[in-house]
Amino acid sequence: MTDHASLNVCPTCSKSYKRPEHLRRHQISHRTERPYQCELCSSRFQRSDVLKRHLKTCDSIADSATSDPSDPSEPRPKRLELSNNNPARNIDASLPNSHGAGHELLAAADGHSQSVEYIGDDSFEHLSGWISCGLSGSQWEGPTDGWQAFLNLTSGTQTPHSGIDPGEPGKDIGSLSFLGTFTSTTGLVSSFDCGTIEQRRRVNTHIRNETAVPSLGCSSTNALSRGSSNTSGAFVDEATWCEINTESTVETTLSRWLSDPLSFKCHEIITYIRNIVLHKSKNSCVTLTWSPTVHETCAQFFSPSNIRRYTQLYWAIWHPNVNIVHKPTFDTVSSKPALLAAMCLMGACVSPERNDQENSKRWFNCVEEMVFEDDDFCDDAPAPVCRETGEAKRPLGKLRALQAAYIVCLYQNWEGSNSSKRRIRRHRFSTIIAVARDIGIHNARHPDYGRMDLYDFSFANFVMTEELIRVFLWVFLLDTAFVIFNNLPPRMVIREMKMSTACPEACFQAMTAEGCFNTIQRENRTNGLRSTVASDFSAAFELLYTTDIDDALSIAIANLGPLNLFAMTSALHSLIFHYQSSFSCQGSLYPIQNALKAWGKVWHVYATRSSLDPCHSTVTSDMDLLTPSDMWKRVGFVRHADEYCHLADLMVQRLSALLADGTETIINAAGQARSGSTVSGNIESISPLLDKYDETSMQQVNKLISDFVKVRIH
Repeated sequence: MTDHASLNVCPTCSKSYKRPEHLRRHQISHRTERPYQCELCSSRFQRSDVLKRHLKTCDSIADSATSDPSDPSEPRPKRLELSNNNPARNIDASLPNSHGAGHELLAAADGHSQSVEYIGDDSFEHLSGWISCGLSGSQWEGPTDGWQAFLNLTSGTQTPHSGIDPGEPGKDIGSLSFLGTFTSTTGLVSSFDCGTIEQRRRVNTHIRNETAVPSLGCSSTNALSRGSSNTSGAFVDEATWCEINTESTVETTLSRWLSDPLSFKCHEIITYIRNIVLHKSKNSCVTLTWSPTVHETCAQFFSPSNIRRYTQLYWAIWHPNVNIVHKPTFDTVSSKPALLAAMCLMGACVSPERNDQENSKRWFNCVEEMVFEDDDFCDDAPAPVCRETGEAKRPLGKLRALQAAYIVCLYQNWEGSNSSKRRIRRHRFSTIIAVARDIGIHNARHPDYGRMDLYDFSFANFVMTEELIRVFLWVFLLDTAFVIFNNLPPRMVIREMKMSTACPEACFQAMTAEGCFNTIQRENRTNGLRSTVASDFSAAFELLYTTDIDDALSIAIANLGPLNLFAMTSALHSLIFHYQSSFSCQGSLYPIQNALKAWGKVWHVYATRSSLDPCHSTVTSDMDLLTPSDMWKRVGFVRHADEYCHLADLMVQRLSALLADGTETIINAAGQARSGSTVSGNIESISPLLDKYDETSMQQVNKLISDFVKVRIH
């Protein structure tokens, strides 16, 4: 393998990068330009930290600080007159027209024009774009420096702080109804378990009602992770709200904007996207041209109120399908901008409002490049080693970047254009696999919690390890999905998945360290054999090749839960692909058939026994009866894992029939009695079940499923 780091090394500081464009962007920091400019006195600086020190002593700031903010002769909004082009411009003239900005004619990503309508709840959404535009000069590269300095200028502002259905007795175990729909439709909502339009509308209404009262803070999950609902200081009481609204409209809008802890995160995302658009790489997929209108549109989409709503839609509607982020400890305010932007786009994609879905597509490519050019994602330096234990430290920033990249792959592959789908499948996903291997799949291992007590248990370490395990599992699952539905050769193998299996959902959904630890200990006591099986995913999969799995082992594997079982049956599809793609495949189907039979036995135990355990199914109500605040706990589409196994079994049966026909043809044509002998001549080899490789459309696998269904009917 080529050592990319040795090819892209900065000659000045010796820092290495995977791609040349990342190195070129880094080398700008060594030039003599002074990109950071004081917006008050126009002085220019090369480094942001020098600018920040200057801002503390700038004469313009000193003059501003000595003025009384309550003095009617010097209104507070005039402190925002920071534009270099027109310093005398007042705030009333600079604020965008909130009535006229509802409809804008913008150039779409494909070059066509379209009318985009934004329905905003808060007037400060427009101010967000104005503030971000006024504070981000064309030379600025950093997304935070000037914004933080501006917040320090304003007195009284707040600086941002850091189900499976139990059984389904009426369901035919051989049904392929889910996969039939999955391969015949497009889009996240149509393909995955996102609920009906009525259910999603109910969730959206609940979120809007919850945020309609002027609650300017983080989601409730942040408070839960801190143990109190007011530790973040983010909520505004009703009396304060009424007092704010007695001021002028402009001052009310400004106060609300500056009081919202997500305003800083909004600014970060906007600035990152702006830099992506203004500094496109040679092979950039971004076609937008930055303008004040596009800037305001971006600020409206990623406004604090929308960030709050989209992330809640992400948790309630999408998270059960691909649960790679730990909700109880996720903090929106301190989250990585790239991850938060990707989550917002995913939440908008599954929103019941068509405007959200259409407007999100404008930012697909921008956020994609934002994520895949992230420094944490591109840095391939070896992980630092702990001096005490000698073990490699797990880079949290790299994990967050990997989670963001995976979410981008999902929304692009199911909601993006055909070119985006090909780019994700052929290029981006290969990079994700490389980053996963750089982190070290074998490093995703839980310690022996049975030998610990609560005081030795680290909730943060558990969460990070479990997130690593789950994101590696889902990377492996997306690789097998490309094998199954796009007939793309697998890029990962089951033998490299030498990591712990994913913990039960009750552990991953626990709100406190004590609750998580107690659940783990209870599982270890109840299912002693499970802890042995769960220590290595690859070894657990290999147990399926055992000649005869007894009841105790079947129960232990079933207690691994639906996610691990889904990954196992998906791995069998990769083995089938290798089998039908080889020339000498005779006589090698029996191990796969045996593994499919064993998996079916294990799944039966899970469906009839383990799925009823609260450890795997933390909510028992149907989706119609679940409250929006509990919907994130349900089991997603992995509950249809049995259909993947049945499809694999049907493919093996078809291959066995083709192999038998081919052997008979050889015997008749050559007059040889030995089964499976190789004969030269015009005898054609057995063709694979799917003809086209790396196919974007899933029509050929859908046709295969339809053929299987017809055969079963007849």
